[in-house]
Amino acid sequence: MRILQHWMPRIVSLLPLALTFVLPLSADKDENAGDRTVTVLYEGPLAHDQNWTIKYGPPGPNNQKFRAFGGTCSMIGGDVHNLSGSGIERVTFESELHKPGVWKMAWTDTVSGEATDGNRYAYQQRFEYTGPTTDGKAPKPSRETPTPGFDGFLQFVPSNVTVDALDLRDFFILQTPAGSVVASSNLHWTLRLQIPPFSTDPPPAFLPFVFPGRFIVNLHDQLAGQLGCDPL
Repeated sequence: MRILQHWMPRIVSLLPLALTFVLPLSADKDENAGDRTVTVLYEGPLAHDQNWTIKYGPPGPNNQKFRAFGGTCSMIGGDVHNLSGSGIERVTFESELHKPGVWKMAWTDTVSGEATDGNRYAYQQRFEYTGPTTDGKAPKPSRETPTPGFDGFLQFVPSNVTVDALDLRDFFILQTPAGSVVASSNLHWTLRLQIPPFSTDPPPAFLPFVFPGRFIVNLHDQLAGQLGCDPL
């Protein structure tokens, strides 16, 4: 996928969201599981990257590049696009208090839909992290609709949470109706706070970005598939 092929497009240029994307009533509901709280931040039509494309390319180094850097996928026979209007998205935030004052948290974005080649796709990006809050209260994730310059429910660390490292698991799978894998990208990465002075702690050359404004890639591991096969 992108590292954040799910985030890079938002940082480079966040796609405008349709005004019809409103949060359903379920977004105001918390699902309690013991001491762990799962908050539904959004559930509805795909709210970002609606016009994604997996670009075909022959086997080679471009298969392990991000889409924004010319990444291609050799696992498909031709370009594949999202079938307009097919994507369904669910964004959740999980939190669990580990006293005294330390929270274990996770932000998860799950998407599924249909591709133009007749196959189905599933995508998930999950950030896990641990830390305190700045105000001593519970984490406050946003339920607001994203707009250019404002991440809203796509903000994976609440504004009142302090963390110095993020654990990212990200996968994209294109599959036949019978369930066979057509194309995939599955990765496990960690990000960390950039250490000042920032000039002496630059992001890695293969992904020279700071996400979102403070985290850089620390460790990266492509578990399966090809990075260029993840269009989101």
